[in-house]
Amino acid sequence: MSEIDLSTKKRQAPIGVAILFLLNLRKAVNLFIPFLFLKYGAGSSLLGISLYAIGIILFLGFIAFSYFEYKNFFFYAVEDKFIIERGVFRKDKTTIPFERIQTVHTAQNLAQQLFKVVGLKIDTAGSADNEIEIPALDRSYARSLQEYLLKKKEKDQKQQSEPGEEETTAQPEVESWEKPILKLSIKDLLKVGLTENHLRSGLILFAVVNGYIWQFEEFLLEPFEPYLEEAEGWLTQWVLLLPFTIIVFIVVSVAFSLIRIVLRYFNLQFFLNERGLVLKSGLLKRNEFHVPRNKIQYFKWSSNPLRKLLGFKTFVVKQAGVNENREDKRTVSVPGCKNKQLIDVLQEFYPERYTGKFHRLGSHKLLFFQRFIWLVMMPSIIVTASFYASELTWHYFAPIPLFVLLGGFWAHKFQRSVQFRTNGEVIEIKKGWIFPSHLSITMYKLQNVSLKRSIFQRRRGLSTLVFFTAAGDESMPHLSHNDAIDIYNFVLYKIESSQKSWM
Repeated sequence: MSEIDLSTKKRQAPIGVAILFLLNLRKAVNLFIPFLFLKYGAGSSLLGISLYAIGIILFLGFIAFSYFEYKNFFFYAVEDKFIIERGVFRKDKTTIPFERIQTVHTAQNLAQQLFKVVGLKIDTAGSADNEIEIPALDRSYARSLQEYLLKKKEKDQKQQSEPGEEETTAQPEVESWEKPILKLSIKDLLKVGLTENHLRSGLILFAVVNGYIWQFEEFLLEPFEPYLEEAEGWLTQWVLLLPFTIIVFIVVSVAFSLIRIVLRYFNLQFFLNERGLVLKSGLLKRNEFHVPRNKIQYFKWSSNPLRKLLGFKTFVVKQAGVNENREDKRTVSVPGCKNKQLIDVLQEFYPERYTGKFHRLGSHKLLFFQRFIWLVMMPSIIVTASFYASELTWHYFAPIPLFVLLGGFWAHKFQRSVQFRTNGEVIEIKKGWIFPSHLSITMYKLQNVSLKRSIFQRRRGLSTLVFFTAAGDESMPHLSHNDAIDIYNFVLYKIESSQKSWM
């Protein structure tokens, strides 16, 4: 791959005008078009101008705006900085020191795939939205620019960590290598979709559709008002409708899960290289995520009853610098992993996990009582009281004892599943019976540890440990206080004495 020259200002690919136009048009459609047509109607007018004419004017305006936006978008490099200039009415100049670059991703939405261009996304340390994007580059040029930025970043970071070293000293280059870990076929993708958490998928779909539709309640429901009034009588027979509603909910949830999984993970390729982890996936929007080794904080994997039958796990890479408020949290999630693929990744990044003997500790029975009281007994009491107040027959009360028994069994199994273990170099926490999860953190990635005690824990000699990393915190509840103190002191010692950097 040839070295690119960024000493002079560069523009995006010429087709970038079309990409910018589509981006601007999508924003306008989301913000203005539905409001105008719902408020005034397609054949109405605004200030004496028909909405069709307004649409044509806006269309031409977006073309002109997109052209000037393209003409005013430049990127180049000066010394140790990458600079982006953009803006039509307001000029912006973004300066990014190479050492502040976290990682560089490529992405292709449907329009970019059709026009055969690639968007380049640069994640930086300390920025408000954590991302800067160049929307339209030729694929080969995007690869060259990505490689250029990553090499500059590595060079500047190495010079900062070794300030006394002469710049003229030749640095040996790291040998390039690549190890494939997982590639999902269409068959595997369908298995992943069918074993998804369909209850969660259905609730997400219901929330999204409900939130969108009721914004336009007045316009969407008006034609159906006569039918809704007639339906009030038979809607009271909800018991008859319940089985049908459940079947429809299940079918729609499964379909939504399949569609979501195929769109997100189509042609998934997951592999390791000398720099870290790489994940490529997506149908309508093709993403390529690079996670550098130093940015990886810890690993987490989980399953569910259906995926356990197939030996599938969802493998998650937690990385530093993630803004939890963003919709796209840059948490790399890889579904359909099996034990061998999981071990391959852990052996590469966490060799310490396979040295020494693990010491195991379980959570106290207080966890059982908390879950049983708050998630089983309290709902049962509320439902029983409401049924009694409604003077319902005993048939309605019959399922409640069964719910209490099953809930107690679930709370017991969950409490037994919560475990902590360490071999002195790695901390691992397991939680969950029906939906088990497992996380693994090396000691040198920890930034801090805290010990917490509630009034109920004090009376029983218990404590909760919370472990803090640059990617978030994880907790282990209800350990023996003496064991928690020993772990707390040992982890603090490892944090302070470790010579390895967490980034």
